[in-house]
Amino acid sequence: MKPERLAIMTIVSGAKYQEVWKLVEPFFNAYADRVGADLLVLKELPYDLPSPHWAKFSIYELLKKQYNRIAFIDADILIRPDTPNIFDVVPEEQLGIFNEGTYTPRAMCIHEVKKVFNVPLPRWNGKDYYNTGVMVVSRDHRHIFRVDEDIKPLRNSFGEQTYLNMKIMSSDVKIFSLPFKFNRMSMMDRIIGVSRLDSYFVHYAGFDVMFGKGAMLKALNRDIARWKQDDPRYKYKRKIFLWALGGLGDCISAEPTIRYMRETLYPEADIYLLTKKYFHCLYRHIAGITFLEEGEILPEEIDAVCEFNTHPTIHDSNNEFATAFGNFCPHPMINSVDWVSIACINRQLRCKDKTIKMEYSKTDLDNLLKICEKPEELILIHPGRGWETKTFPVTWWQKIIDSLADAGMKIGLIGKEVSEEHGYVPVVCPSNGVDLRDKLELMEMAALIDKAPVLITNDSAPIFFAGAFENYIIIIPTCKEGDLITPFRHGEQTYKCVCLNKKIIRDDEPVRITDLNGWQMSKLPAGHTIEEYIPDTEDVIKHALNFFMQSKKIVCMDKHKEAVNE
Repeated sequence: MKPERLAIMTIVSGAKYQEVWKLVEPFFNAYADRVGADLLVLKELPYDLPSPHWAKFSIYELLKKQYNRIAFIDADILIRPDTPNIFDVVPEEQLGIFNEGTYTPRAMCIHEVKKVFNVPLPRWNGKDYYNTGVMVVSRDHRHIFRVDEDIKPLRNSFGEQTYLNMKIMSSDVKIFSLPFKFNRMSMMDRIIGVSRLDSYFVHYAGFDVMFGKGAMLKALNRDIARWKQDDPRYKYKRKIFLWALGGLGDCISAEPTIRYMRETLYPEADIYLLTKKYFHCLYRHIAGITFLEEGEILPEEIDAVCEFNTHPTIHDSNNEFATAFGNFCPHPMINSVDWVSIACINRQLRCKDKTIKMEYSKTDLDNLLKICEKPEELILIHPGRGWETKTFPVTWWQKIIDSLADAGMKIGLIGKEVSEEHGYVPVVCPSNGVDLRDKLELMEMAALIDKAPVLITNDSAPIFFAGAFENYIIIIPTCKEGDLITPFRHGEQTYKCVCLNKKIIRDDEPVRITDLNGWQMSKLPAGHTIEEYIPDTEDVIKHALNFFMQSKKIVCMDKHKEAVNE
């Protein structure tokens, strides 16, 4: 039995690739020696080829007469010294090739070649497209490299690549899908977030187009030096960049997903979190995060990074803002915690993992106690002012405040004037109450909400603060369904929590995708007033008193009475 003859084949054509070849040739030689293959370097090419890429079709004759198997590797590929034998990786009866259509849209190329060459390709699944920069072919596959038809020009040709895809897809050859580590292209940088140096074959195609003239040679020199430095371990961490933007409530609701990514999905990754500096404290308890604020850049040179947005934003790298902010996955039509997890990890968290965690310091608590000596005695009220749909009449809020004060409850007013659009309505603090508006830092607010037994609010930020603790919550939702903002505690949303309203604006103005209107929740439906949506003040007062008494374990023994004992 004749010994198997193997070859590593490449093409070096033109001044640019001659310079590239000077850098990569030692790696090709070393690899060919290690796998026991001849190194075939095609430099003198026929003048009548459409482009140098078409010299790959000489594989037909080489497999017919000289070699059992050939691994074609583009000359703009750097081979890492510890690369496994690719002939052992790919079974001999299969054609090994990387399916780049899995990671980037290339269907247009196949649709065009089908039309131009009048080839049906019935087995094409509508997505596959193979990168021919690395191929492992055996003698039984040589017919793919026989050119029987006239070569016709294609707009999406990528050299010979689209034509060769047609030949592969019209054959009955079984494909071995090469892992991207054997043909690492720049398209993977933002998908997997791991340095290209983590791969065995690094493919620099398109570097000069993307990064400017000379970028390929610069990257090759840099990477060769880095591999020498990192030999023999070649260990590279995944890089993840999180945009945690939006309002305070949005950023708090992102905490479970960010924590899950750090602790469970990517415990070994380098994670960078960009958010407002004022919000860094929301995530300080999550170990191993590098914080950035708006305007800052990454503190190191990074050649691959995954980016995730925890809130619809104009910085979204994958969608138009209008699409990201509502047409595909409308933010107000889904639970805030779930939106973040779907956007960042492509699924919902388990209910037990949705609980928000927050840690304040002893200093935060001490600062709070300087302003409010006994927060455990307070019913907190946040009379939020914002959109038309969640700004309630001052008289409505004042009646609740005064009635609870008259019943002997100590009221704590909270809120912050953020802007002309967002703040609190100008209610009056009762004489026995504590006015804490505009007086607390974020973690001091966390300490307050933790210590106070009851919270009444119509705004998401206090709701999500409370989601990290054990107090009772009265939520007054009007523009968003209650279960879409109610926090998860102990795996459920009903724990020490109630949503009070008459209805929400969706009852009068449903969002239908067929209307092509997108969504809005800041304006009331035409002809409607806010009084139609907010609950009766008596209902809020009753629940507040009940919750306060339950928190103090003062329970009315007469089950027929709805009111609590005096």
